[in-house]
Amino acid sequence: MSIVIKTSIDINAPAKDVWAVLTDFPAYGQWSNFSKIDGVAQTGTKLAMKMPGMSFGSTVTASTPNRRLEWAAKIFSKNIFEGRHTFTLTRNPDGSTHLDNTEMFLGGLMWPFQRLFKQQKGGRANGYDGFNQALKYRVESSSSAKSR
Repeated sequence: MSIVIKTSIDINAPAKDVWAVLTDFPAYGQWSNFSKIDGVAQTGTKLAMKMPGMSFGSTVTASTPNRRLEWAAKIFSKNIFEGRHTFTLTRNPDGSTHLDNTEMFLGGLMWPFQRLFKQQKGGRANGYDGFNQALKYRVESSSSAKSR
């Protein structure tokens, strides 16, 4: 069983500018609805994530600069419970960037959380759209994006 929450947004800046903000984990507390992420965006590295009301560890499973960032967290094993968060950046014809923000939850322990995730499917109640909007504002407000 799996549940997928997917949101997207277009950001009026090149992918390199979006990537720079997306991977600047120490600055997340200044603009995003994540309280804090400690670690670096390199495949195989561990991340310590703190959000309101919860803390957990994740591992960066993919990091392709200016294109894709993914991290995953699991309880015991991915067959029990796994959350996988992926950001995919695609260049639009006008030079702006399309961002897909996707979270997939899977495993045997999904059933206790199924109702919660279904209520929030589409990401609106969980802040995925809020994160996208905050990222867009942060990137587009930067001097690099303004001078494009």
